Amino acid sequence: MIDFFKTLRNKWDDWCGDHEMETEIRRHLNENGYFGRTAKLRAVRLVAVQRPGWIQVFRFEATARVNPGVDDDQDAAAEYHELYGLVRGDQRQKRTTTRVFACETERRSLFRRWSEDLICLRGSQGLI
Repeated sequence: MIDFFKTLRNKWDDWCGDHEMETEIRRHLNENGYFGRTAKLRAVRLVAVQRPGWIQVFRFEATARVNPGVDDDQDAAAEYHELYGLVRGDQRQKRTTTRVFACETERRSLFRRWSEDLICLRGSQGLI
């Protein structure tokens, strides 16, 4: 019974909740050399917002398989990367910007720039 609740909690924690944002993340991964449709997205959280909510910054983590491309050896073993990402959405202009990084410190650096003058989430779920 406890395993059932742990599984349910993990599914809830990894649930994106926004189909358009999830599609944008997967599209960005496809454009940057990964198989975005099969990427495992985790810890998608709202970490900064500007009142009244038009500008929002989300963080996420992903495990994505590297797309070997047409010219590379197709028989090579599958290679996976752990990625750290940010999504910045401006609902007024219907514009979304997504960035992924191999290292968490790069994500924190971009977050500091993107979250300037925004209300930021603090604590274990935030990036400050």
